Amino acid sequence: MKKVLLLWAALVFPAMVFAGETDTLELPFFDDFSYLGSKPADSLWKNSGCNISRYMAKNPPSTGVLVFDALDLDKNFYQNAYYGNFSAGDTVESRPINLNYPNDKTVFLSFYFQAGGNGDYPEKQDSLCLDFFSPLTNQWSNIRQYSGANKNSFEQEMINITEKEYLQKGFKFRFRNYFSLGSESQKDLVGDCDFWFVDYVKLDRNRMESDTVYSDVSLTSDPVIKFGDYTSVPWKHYLNDTHKMPLSYSVFYRNNDKKARLLDSINLTLNGEKFALGSYNMPSYMDFENHNKDFNYVFSSKSDTIMDCEITVKLVSDVTKKDFPNNNEVSVKKTFLNYYAYDDGTAEAAYGLYGEGSQGGLAAVRFVALTPDVLTGVYMYFCPVFRNAQADYFNIKVFNCKNGNPLVEIYSQNNVAVPKNETEKFVFFEFKNPVQIADTFFIGWEKLSKDIIAMGFDKNTEKPNNKYFNLNGEWKLSKEKGQIMLRPAFGALKTATLTDIMPKTFEVKLYPNPANDFFYIDMENSKCKRISIYNLNGQKVKSAFVEGGLNEINVNDLKNGMYIIDFEEIKMRKKLLITH
Repeated sequence: MKKVLLLWAALVFPAMVFAGETDTLELPFFDDFSYLGSKPADSLWKNSGCNISRYMAKNPPSTGVLVFDALDLDKNFYQNAYYGNFSAGDTVESRPINLNYPNDKTVFLSFYFQAGGNGDYPEKQDSLCLDFFSPLTNQWSNIRQYSGANKNSFEQEMINITEKEYLQKGFKFRFRNYFSLGSESQKDLVGDCDFWFVDYVKLDRNRMESDTVYSDVSLTSDPVIKFGDYTSVPWKHYLNDTHKMPLSYSVFYRNNDKKARLLDSINLTLNGEKFALGSYNMPSYMDFENHNKDFNYVFSSKSDTIMDCEITVKLVSDVTKKDFPNNNEVSVKKTFLNYYAYDDGTAEAAYGLYGEGSQGGLAAVRFVALTPDVLTGVYMYFCPVFRNAQADYFNIKVFNCKNGNPLVEIYSQNNVAVPKNETEKFVFFEFKNPVQIADTFFIGWEKLSKDIIAMGFDKNTEKPNNKYFNLNGEWKLSKEKGQIMLRPAFGALKTATLTDIMPKTFEVKLYPNPANDFFYIDMENSKCKRISIYNLNGQKVKSAFVEGGLNEINVNDLKNGMYIIDFEEIKMRKKLLITH
């Protein structure tokens, strides 16, 4: 039996070998969390609750930050959480490290941290803690504790490690957070909360207090491709678009150096077609956006129901060889199916009408269909609520547009159950009676009780503002900056996949499906040598090298949900459901 294991962690940290609890890592220890995957690298960290995000932090040093919040790895509130007090949250602990350098005064641990970012800000009683472990005493000691605050910037910490009890083989450090949920009588804060972010963690010798500069030019998030105001449109509507909506792109990057840097080139690649976006002189410590709101590019597909596109951005600077390579290039998969979307697929907060007087309240989002079609359902993203205190049922509503407002109801699907066990993802609600849509329409929900309907809210995508609410019979434009995560779906419910439209030259078997901690790929006579795994937001989360025969792929660090397996050389894709 041939087994091929995922190698991305070894590629990211070529000088480091996987460490069990009895092994130790050698210096330098460095992680900027810009690699593939939703969890910190197992070769460096022992993780309990933390995940990696490309969207939650504000102006991070590079793509990917370590996230601390009130939810465990299964996206449930920690069992020790309760109202009126603070509770222990996530913990991430380094693998044992060799600090056996007696009397060395040049060992420093540095890292960036931010409170809140695009999520909820931790209050004063909340905290982020740093602890050190001494192999001599076999005990943990608290070294730093940072109180919650409303701050948008990342701060860097430098800690000189000189104590004998820490300069030992087997030294470890860890980060952990404490969060609070308000009071029993005022449950306004019911969703995920009290976010902290950590980035650019570095432990090494031959450093000094002023060693705070990273000679690094980095991408800071995934590239954004939009059709007019939409991040996604039904592929059939794109092909028949009578509005001729413009295509735009945005690329975000940063100079982390203390001196100006020359960015030789920004390369944008769409389905293998390469575009050079120019060269730029970048002042020190600055964030940049390369944006084109009228990009001359036409997407194409062999199918009339689906379009798949791989988007890659690569930076080349004046000293690229000195940059951290993992944050100079990022690839995402974008799939246009049968729905419209304003959001980027990630919820930084929850949106909902709540409390006394909200029963019977309405919320709706405005959309403009590019071509007349039949509305067959809606994808809705629900956020977890503490103790499942959200409402049990709601009504889905569709309105025609009149004088710019959702005044004429054209469809209602009543007493729809809130999917309390399917949070942190999109859930599809099929309409019992499809609705003919010609142009502008509104889709949303009606509350049946005062309890909250916690809909996902994308705070990164501020424009356009097409959110409306109605509490007393009058529709008003919502002032919150961001997008409610609703995606109206059109046309046939069964959508073709790329596998359906490609010639079946090779037989590829994938099992078990659903998978738990691993799955097998059987590829007799296949020319495929590499696979990529994408989540449903189009983000690449894993890569692996494969070969003919039976290959075992480890996915124990991916969270539950549906994924797309992309067999790159043979242009085939298959779905995989992971259920740990």
